[in-house]
Amino acid sequence: MGREAEVAAITREGIDGRIDWEEGFRLRAARLRGLTRAQILRAARELRPMPGAKDFVAWLQARSTKVVLVTGGPREVAESALALFNADTVFSNEFHYEDGVFTGDVTIYVSPRRKGEIVRELAAKWSIRKDEILAVGDGMMDVPLLAEAGTRLAINSGGKLRDHVDFEASDFGEAQRWLIRKESPRAAESDSNG
Repeated sequence: MGREAEVAAITREGIDGRIDWEEGFRLRAARLRGLTRAQILRAARELRPMPGAKDFVAWLQARSTKVVLVTGGPREVAESALALFNADTVFSNEFHYEDGVFTGDVTIYVSPRRKGEIVRELAAKWSIRKDEILAVGDGMMDVPLLAEAGTRLAINSGGKLRDHVDFEASDFGEAQRWLIRKESPRAAESDSNG
C-alpha cells in the first residue's frame, strides 16, 4: 500500500518507548485497513527473520530448549514465524476482518506488560525456574519479558536495553557465541589468551 516507511516509523517509536505501545499498534493497524486477509497472509509468509535467527533457534532446540515466540504483532505474522522456527508455541495479537478485508480493528492479547505475565505463566505451567529462562528482546517493550528471565539478551537494540540485559549483541551469532562462552568458562579463558 506504499505505507512501509510510515508503519516502520511508528513501529520504531513503539520499540524505542517513545509512544505508548498499544497506541502505536493501533496506529499501524489503521494504516493497513482495507488490505485483504490474503494480502496480509502473503506478506506474513514473505517476512524473513534477522540473519542467524533460524540457526540460533535450532541451536537452542538441539539443547532441548522450549522456544516460545511472544510478539505484539498480528496472528498471521506470529503463525508464520511459528512454522518457520518450529517453535513450541506463540502468543500474538489479532486483526479483525469483514468479508475477508481488514477493518483496522485489533484485539490486543500481547502488550509489553502482558509479555512478562506470559513468561511467568509458562514457567509455572512447565515448572521452569527463572534462572533457566533465556529471553531475547529488541526494544523497550520487551523489558517486562526480560525481567522474568535468568539470562537476558538484546539483539540489535541500538543500546536501548543496555540497563536491562546481561549481553547486547548486534546479531544472533554474536549472542550464541556469548552464551557458549558463558556456559564454558574455560572456552572464554582460551579465547582471551589466544
